[in-house]
Amino acid sequence: MPGDVAEDKTSMLTILTTEHNTLQMVRTATITDASSRAGHLLTTISASMIALGFVAQVVPLKVLLTLMLVLFSGLFAIGLATLFRTVELTIEDVQAGLGINRIRHIYGDLEPCTREAFVRQVHDETASVEADAGQTGWRKARRPRLIGTALGVSGLVNLVNGLVAGAIAGAASGLLNASLAWAIAIGVVVAVAVIAAFGVALGKIGRRGVAPISTRYPKNH
Repeated sequence: MPGDVAEDKTSMLTILTTEHNTLQMVRTATITDASSRAGHLLTTISASMIALGFVAQVVPLKVLLTLMLVLFSGLFAIGLATLFRTVELTIEDVQAGLGINRIRHIYGDLEPCTREAFVRQVHDETASVEADAGQTGWRKARRPRLIGTALGVSGLVNLVNGLVAGAIAGAASGLLNASLAWAIAIGVVVAVAVIAAFGVALGKIGRRGVAPISTRYPKNH
């Protein structure tokens, strides 16, 4: 009987370790994919702005504003696709993080003497995953949730999309003969509104994506 127990524990550890490694590879893949997509978006925007800079030297203002309106509308569409994909990748990353924390908790149950060796979280709840992502000098070793979200890849893409939307609004205002001051003001308002609206919407999408994973080992367990 003792031999069977030892064999069962060995098999369990093998299975858990394999799943742990798989989830870690998932997290690496999601982070790499999200960062790559954001990088491609920024590169596309940078190249477009450089091209506009050359064109601005040889075309009238109305033509330039029209080109900006068309070009930045396309960039905004690309940005939206990038944004929603990075949110999906973020959800997948959090799901993998929850699984890793759950497995780490079981490690501690199987071998209680190892619990003190873990420097990462052992609770399978989103707050613990966020804590792992924010081990900085902030209070309680966690970034405030709003700042942590804004500093993520999806938050960066949302910020860029808001700025692109502001540029579209500013160009449209210029074509409607608005003054420079009004065009800038309208662009700023639109940028802030887009960033805030998509930030709230994406937060709800993220919570719905993580919700199906039930918490088994919360901090008060």
